[in-house]
Amino acid sequence: MVDIATRVWNHKWRIDPIVRSLIDTDFYKLLMCQSIHRYKPNTQVTFSLINRSKHIRLAELIDEGELREQLDHIRSLSLSRGESTWLRGNTFYGKRQMFRSDFMEWFESLRLPDYHLEKRDGQYELTFEGSWPEVMLWE
Repeated sequence: MVDIATRVWNHKWRIDPIVRSLIDTDFYKLLMCQSIHRYKPNTQVTFSLINRSKHIRLAELIDEGELREQLDHIRSLSLSRGESTWLRGNTFYGKRQMFRSDFMEWFESLRLPDYHLEKRDGQYELTFEGSWPEVMLWE
């Protein structure tokens, strides 16, 4: 793990990742993911990013190469041993071992599915397809 002072001082990073961990999400998302993994693990879904502020033309503001770098970085992430230990060992909402062993084993081996990115009318169309528990973590 890199401390923030080293990170700020050392400018030799290939990219400065926006997302640094698969658990860099709202906690309820992990609980929902566990439930979907248990009851609907093979349901195939498509998730799409929708910019509701159409007057803000994201494809003209955000470099496609940099966006792809960030997305590719996220796809390279996996749950670290420390993150797994933290999720397995902590008490959440007064409940110990809130995350089931089968879910944790799946989560530890997870790699997010690929994405499809294209520009259209000044916007990015970004979609993700795959099993529901995998795709939902892109949200």
